[in-house]
Amino acid sequence: MPYLPFFQDLTFIRDPKVASVITWTVLQTSVVVISAVLTLYFIGKARLEAAAFRANQIDIRLFADERPAKSHDREIDSAVELTAAFKRILNDSRLYTPTSVPGAGGSYDFIQIVEHAGESADGWWKAATKLIRLAQPPAAFTVTGTVRPGNTTGRYQLILELVRCPRFAASPLVIEDENWPRVLHRAANAVAALVIPRSAYVRSNIHWAAWRDAKIPYELFDAYQRANHFITYRRYDEALAEYYRALSHDPSNVYIRLEIAALQEQLDLHLDALATYDDVITLCSRGKPKLARWWIGEDFARQPRGAGRGRDVALLIARYRHALVLGHGDSVAGSWWVRRTTAGVPGDARALRRAELRAALELRFRRYVELDVRTRPYAIPKEKRLELHRRVLRVPVPELVVQDATPEQLAEYNQRAAEMRSYFCALSQYEIERLVEDYRNFGRRWRRSWEQLTNRALDLSLVWAVLRRAMADVEPMSGAVPEPRPAYPGSRVKLADVCPDRRWPPDPQALDDTVEAAGPRRSWEECYNAASVYAVAMLEVGPRGERDLRDRARNPRLNGDTRDEVARRAVRELYHAATISHSGRLPERRSWVMGEDPDLAALRGHELFRVFEMVTFSPDRAAPLRPQRAHVWEQVSYVRQLVCEIASCRAHFWRLRALDPDPVQDGRVLDRWRSTDRDAWRRLTDLATGKQDWYTRYQAISAFREWSADCGYPGAITGFPLYNEERLHAQLRGAAGAKGRTGMDPNIVVREYVRYCDLRLDQLVADVAEIEHAQDGFAARAELWGALCSWFDDDIADGSSADDRRERFRKLVKP
Repeated sequence: MPYLPFFQDLTFIRDPKVASVITWTVLQTSVVVISAVLTLYFIGKARLEAAAFRANQIDIRLFADERPAKSHDREIDSAVELTAAFKRILNDSRLYTPTSVPGAGGSYDFIQIVEHAGESADGWWKAATKLIRLAQPPAAFTVTGTVRPGNTTGRYQLILELVRCPRFAASPLVIEDENWPRVLHRAANAVAALVIPRSAYVRSNIHWAAWRDAKIPYELFDAYQRANHFITYRRYDEALAEYYRALSHDPSNVYIRLEIAALQEQLDLHLDALATYDDVITLCSRGKPKLARWWIGEDFARQPRGAGRGRDVALLIARYRHALVLGHGDSVAGSWWVRRTTAGVPGDARALRRAELRAALELRFRRYVELDVRTRPYAIPKEKRLELHRRVLRVPVPELVVQDATPEQLAEYNQRAAEMRSYFCALSQYEIERLVEDYRNFGRRWRRSWEQLTNRALDLSLVWAVLRRAMADVEPMSGAVPEPRPAYPGSRVKLADVCPDRRWPPDPQALDDTVEAAGPRRSWEECYNAASVYAVAMLEVGPRGERDLRDRARNPRLNGDTRDEVARRAVRELYHAATISHSGRLPERRSWVMGEDPDLAALRGHELFRVFEMVTFSPDRAAPLRPQRAHVWEQVSYVRQLVCEIASCRAHFWRLRALDPDPVQDGRVLDRWRSTDRDAWRRLTDLATGKQDWYTRYQAISAFREWSADCGYPGAITGFPLYNEERLHAQLRGAAGAKGRTGMDPNIVVREYVRYCDLRLDQLVADVAEIEHAQDGFAARAELWGALCSWFDDDIADGSSADDRRERFRKLVKP
């Protein structure tokens, strides 16, 4: 500085003795050093901003522990163990993509845990590891936590602080719950919910695009993550409850509604799924005048065009699945015109829900009144279309008990169900034709939805709809099939003629020519839709792909070599679908393909399908030939297991009370125990009467959790069982006893076992009504609950039948 020209006028600096070259050397060096420091500073800050934008690296510090030094909880779950468990759970947080096939969508990790490598090293190695870390991307998020006892006895608390660099914005969180696993899961989901909205992932993951730069409620993300966790373990009732909890925090999230509808399809709740898909289309069609004018009405056609932005994929999938559910008209008709095989209670929860859905859907389906929906080859005059609509979708509908019905009532129900199958299949063809027309004019491979559904997949879906409609319109006595006609007036698509000889079943060569005419198949959806076309041809023309129940129905179906040929082509397409799909995506679709898709019900009983399962999924034992109603066996086994676990839990509670050397003398405690027992019997009654209602089952599961935590019961609800032929026969022997027949066809075994389970639940309702709640003996109550558990335990191998075990239970009910 003294050698700069500014200082040359000063007397004490005149005539410097140092050369000018030294002056410029000092100046340049200073400028270079300062520039380098500033450059490194701004580069570091830019790297932090980039890391914060990606939000995929989080630094988690060791939790501080503020629990008492001699706390028993501190000895069991140390701060180090809790920190490690929190890291693992947070690292397992996943984002999911929508899918056009029910089941878990594609998922991917979006958080990485950054460790302090080299902090404990000494000497020159510590310096070297720190230099290496300088080249790594920095962690813009740091999580610190404090472990504390809860505010009340038996609860646990974790205080988290999330700090974002370089802005140093902290968001403290206080998480408290009944056990450490639940606390850690909630805390991990809360951190992920804070990170996602400010990350790059919110731009690409359409589930959360609406929350960009906003704060996602951690309860919302926690419910969504738990729902996907429950689906993995086939705990569908709990998954549905968590999805609805998530929807309560984000009612306009149409992608969560899509997952609810897909899960309802998996649970065979087709009326529920139809209404849910309808809701999604209603929400997404606002801002699309043409669609809104038809779907909702003229009042909603004037919405801003940008109102549905970010919902294009949801709208496409919802319209597609809504059309496919309509195409499963036999399943929908079976839920509309219900023929009960057991008496039950007419006003149970599921019957009330069906009545509500019938009334709602009848109103919504008035959008189709103007359509010429033929239920037979002849046209319907315009003035009679409303009459047809009201006749087919009649509400209210009394649900029929087969044992108490007259032949005339049964004939009417069968005819109404057949007419509804034809009506819904015509609507399915109409919606798919309209969907093809709406999306054919766009370069859809450049749209965000091309990964979910392609033009060729839609074309094959239209072939499937034409085939389903032909199957629904079969003349019951002659087996004649009408000529296919377009259902959408503006359709320019040439319909495939799958039955050129005007007879059912279709010719295998005609099916093959129709599928091949759609072109080469390059995605899972295209191959799977082709397989569904072949598989539908193997079904019978009655309800749920079984026999037509109308009088003098011929029930034509594929047999012999032609059936084997169609099965071979269907399995060929499934092999192609499995080859095209990534291996990690196959387990996500396995449950739907192996047991829940109604299109493949007949194909699953073919030997070639069993070979496909063994080759593709490599099970630990030989794959079984599945009966058509295997998913019904899964549901009734699940309900039976739930009753058995509740009874075992209550028996465990009373055994502990009976073995307690210090009897309780407090009357209020005894009253509380008796009240809990009465509540348990009421829950079982509701479960037995509303066994098909998922919410009734969920309420029983919630009560079971509370009771098991109260008495330390080690059992748990394991979810819907996977079909197993050995277990099926063993359970039938456990229900029927020594008089049960063996060596029967699995379809007959499933039918018999379902009948046994339904009858047993009806008997339980009657027996519980006779229980004297005034009995006070702890041992007597334990024995009563134990007898109930034994009654519903079909895995028992003592040779007794369910009737024998019921008699032991009744002797304790009324000694």
